[in-house]
Amino acid sequence: MIEYRFRQLIHSVVVGIVSMVMAAPALAGGGQGNANPGVIPIQAKKYAELSVNWWHWALSFPAADVPFFNTGGSVDASAHQSGHVWFLAGANLGATTRSARIPTGVQLFFPLANLNNDWPCPDPTFRPDPGESMEHFLVRTGLPYLQFMTDLFAEVDGVKLRNLDDYLVISPLFTITADPALAANFDPCITGQPQPAVTIGYYLLLAPLPPGDHVVRFGSVGWGQDVTYNLNVNPGHH
Repeated sequence: MIEYRFRQLIHSVVVGIVSMVMAAPALAGGGQGNANPGVIPIQAKKYAELSVNWWHWALSFPAADVPFFNTGGSVDASAHQSGHVWFLAGANLGATTRSARIPTGVQLFFPLANLNNDWPCPDPTFRPDPGESMEHFLVRTGLPYLQFMTDLFAEVDGVKLRNLDDYLVISPLFTITADPALAANFDPCITGQPQPAVTIGYYLLLAPLPPGDHVVRFGSVGWGQDVTYNLNVNPGHH
């Protein structure tokens, strides 16, 4: 994702949090101060599973239709969605405003800032150390990007959410398959074949919004993400 802007810049950066989290890579933040009205409290397993499912959803589209490339306007939020949790996309192209219809009873899951760290890659030096597991390697090399996920923000109907640093999610190893055309303008490591990956970032899960119009805004100043959704929650929409 956006992290590939920085891969060469910080390839050798070592951050202090690496040793803290390597023992438990399937991790979500659990700070006591993360309570926010309308946000499902963070649970490591649930948030980690949803973060994996978010990437499966986002990369299930052909390259031209990947939802985080959408530059604004009306979007079909139901595309490739199912169940009681729907996903909202971030934006790779600066401040973006989208409008969409959402059915009642649906929880919304979205990233304030996130990355997908996958393998193999064209850079021959980007590979696990001898004896290192793939999961350990992808978490280790993904963690330095957290230093760019600064100044997180999220608000629902003008109410700012707090303690967003508590919503850090680091997934276990999973497999992605994406349109190989994404290698040209998104991720040079995309092969079009099944690949191992982990996701690292800050995610939120909102409780179902009541019927009516709502505004959800989220992002990260340091990550260059600022997304506003004008949502209409409609009991008759499925």
